[in-house]
Amino acid sequence: MQEKITQNSQEIIQSLCGEIQKNNMIDPAYYEKVDVKRGLRNADGTGVMAGVTGIGNVQGYVMQDGEKLPREGRLIYRGINVKDLIAGYMTENRFGFEETAYLLLLGSLPNHTQLDEFNQILKEYRALPPNFTEDMILKAPSHDVMNKLARSVLALYSYDPCPDDHSLENEVRMAIELIARCPTIVAHAYAVKRHYFDNESLYLHRPQENLSIAENF
Repeated sequence: MQEKITQNSQEIIQSLCGEIQKNNMIDPAYYEKVDVKRGLRNADGTGVMAGVTGIGNVQGYVMQDGEKLPREGRLIYRGINVKDLIAGYMTENRFGFEETAYLLLLGSLPNHTQLDEFNQILKEYRALPPNFTEDMILKAPSHDVMNKLARSVLALYSYDPCPDDHSLENEVRMAIELIARCPTIVAHAYAVKRHYFDNESLYLHRPQENLSIAENF
């Protein structure tokens, strides 16, 4: 009986798809007529300016004499080439996640005192709320770790004492909590995914305060 219902439903869905295609087709000429940017791209493939930000920029081409020419891609954080950031971390043999997060959030690289203070508050916020892993990750495993991360971030709203306070201080507090907790969520989601879908053993580790986020991860 279930097979018949499933096949019948599939046929109905296929029929509905035909109706959707018939009644929702837009003549491509209209896009040119009203100058709609499809996929945030101009007709020549160049990107469309969607906003103004001083946080990040991606550069993958240059325009020369009206022609788009590819160039070596560059990712810029607060005016600093990410390659330069990485080179600094590698040269000094240190992890750079917290420092880069500070740069993106606050606009400049921290000095030693600022970085120590930022690391301390990240350590305090790193642990997930009580029973969060059990209720949100273990009970609803996902093939897709990014899907689980997105749903977990939404769920954190219900665990937050004041999620609707939009004061700057509270917004900064929530941002730092997310920076600290997202790696933990990803690590747990990956472990659960391996257990339920890849037939591996399940090991969940609590973050250790004496380790950086990268070392814990």
